[in-house]
Amino acid sequence: MNTDVGSRYKWTVLLITTVGAFMAPLDGSIVTIAIPSIASSMEIGLETVVWIPLAYLLLLTVLLVNVGRLADLQGRKNIYTLGFMIFTAASILCGTSSTGLQLVFFRAIQGAGAAMIASNSPTIVTDTFPSSERGKALGINAMAIYAGLMTGPVIGGVLVQSFGWRSIFYVNVPIGIFVVTLVALKLKETRTRSASEGFDLAGALMLSGFLALFLVALTLGANLGWSSALILSMLLLSGGMFLTFLFIESRLSRHPTLELSLFTRNRLFAAANIAALLSYVAITGVTFVLSIYLQDVQGLDPQTAGLFIITMSTAMALLSPVSGWLSDRFGSRLLSSAGMLVVTVGLLLMSRLNATSSAPDIVSRLALLGVGFGLFSSPNTSAVMGSVDRRKLGLAAGTLGTMRFMGQSIGLALVGAVIATALPPQTMLQLFTGLSAHDAVARDEFVLGMGNMFLAGAVIGGLGTLASLVRGRERSSRELSS
Repeated sequence: MNTDVGSRYKWTVLLITTVGAFMAPLDGSIVTIAIPSIASSMEIGLETVVWIPLAYLLLLTVLLVNVGRLADLQGRKNIYTLGFMIFTAASILCGTSSTGLQLVFFRAIQGAGAAMIASNSPTIVTDTFPSSERGKALGINAMAIYAGLMTGPVIGGVLVQSFGWRSIFYVNVPIGIFVVTLVALKLKETRTRSASEGFDLAGALMLSGFLALFLVALTLGANLGWSSALILSMLLLSGGMFLTFLFIESRLSRHPTLELSLFTRNRLFAAANIAALLSYVAITGVTFVLSIYLQDVQGLDPQTAGLFIITMSTAMALLSPVSGWLSDRFGSRLLSSAGMLVVTVGLLLMSRLNATSSAPDIVSRLALLGVGFGLFSSPNTSAVMGSVDRRKLGLAAGTLGTMRFMGQSIGLALVGAVIATALPPQTMLQLFTGLSAHDAVARDEFVLGMGNMFLAGAVIGGLGTLASLVRGRERSSRELSS
């Protein structure tokens, strides 16, 4: 990697993977902006609209670990290329959908392709860059994720207004073709295990079933009632699948989907993944709730509200490569822990917002959250990827990605569960699916519920800080992985 050719190859790999890291969050945030137009155009109800983002997130979550393991066996270039091909084809199908059910189905396929991309982007980077540059490279990848979140609403708003909602899917097509071509011409194949080792189908099915049922139950629980027969049945069945999965992985499978020893014997891997899960649970609902607060309580127009919200994503995008670079020199433990502590303080301050809070008050709190999460994310990702040997990079990336998307789902469920304590059920349903309740929302009740949600997030952020602190020293883990 010290030759000029090696150096050029490193940055070509980073370009390819950064585009992949950018596309998944961009697609998610663009679709959120377009949902009212889609619902109006297709004349579909709330029960269908909610599944347009959920189907994508669900497939993305349940497949990450499995496709990460598959990439270790079949080759990362192969799976990464296939992911972009599926994502691009599904984007075309989404754009040509004529019914809500078709769109939901094609969004699920798009999520499957996104899982293949997301599970391999950090893996390919880690496999290509030396440990001294890993944090910097992963920080650039993380910056691309936050850039996607930041630019999605802006790009989506322009596309929907100028060309209609179908254009938000068609815009993925030229990008996908460009990446597939570049991968085919430039990317070298890496396969760390022989395909003869086999694939743990039983374990993969149990893990996917557990995650699917668990996430659907969390998503619907606030609306249907946590004590409803359907929700309780799904939770019980998902628990049974999880226990079966643990039994298969520990006793029956010769080549497990998820090596439990990584959690039981690798404290750095376990603690960093738990911290990642808790961080996304704590912070995911912030922008969702703030968009309602700014428009329905503060009375701002959508464009102005969007400018407020991108404060957090901008801070994340700017801080991620810097914190990654710092983690290469000083390790991840203090940086990640300090970042989570800043997030916790930021959420506590957010809970003090009221109906008449000033613009500087709101922006400064959002900026603080962005700084904290930007400090946390890249060092934590680098720690996870550096705590395993190269044969298990796909598994590590898939596990970390699963923590991220599962945390996002739990975070949205937290929004519903906590704010529902201060709002009528029907209003909660509207808030949860992103439809403004306008006059139905009592300002004082909403602000109270929002404050409770931020306080709950702060508690979870505190737990994430503790999880980050107990990871131990990183040096020994890196030596083991080299």
